[in-house]
Amino acid sequence: MKNLHIILGLVLLISLNSQSFWSQNLAINTNLKKTSVNNFIPKNKKVVNTILTEGNYTYVCKGKEVLVKIKDGYYKENYENNEFIEAKINWISENEYSLTITDINKKNLPFKKGTQLNTKIIKVKNNKYYYESNLNGLTWTGNFKKE
Repeated sequence: MKNLHIILGLVLLISLNSQSFWSQNLAINTNLKKTSVNNFIPKNKKVVNTILTEGNYTYVCKGKEVLVKIKDGYYKENYENNEFIEAKINWISENEYSLTITDINKKNLPFKKGTQLNTKIIKVKNNKYYYESNLNGLTWTGNFKKE
């Protein structure tokens, strides 16, 4: 009788652990599908439903508000003293894009015409878009606010 209780206990323990394992596996795989590189859009197809729409956004840099305008496939940051960065925006997926600098008038930045920067929107909360950007292996995070 004692052996039967031990066997039943082991069967119950194994059953609960395997259910937990499969549930965690399902949750991880489902989450990855939403933001995976597998959602890459081939070059011959245009990404239609992008997470950032045309319009105005702002972010804070060194205590100063920077205005970002996205319009007609271009991304433009406007700073004080008529400084700016303008780039062609190429959507890779619904939440990831590449910027190619087309014009720049901003001091102390590692950018020049032709520089490519990749950005991925990693979270959206209300009207804030949190991102992770990468330039030649240098990665940083920040957020935009939709105006």
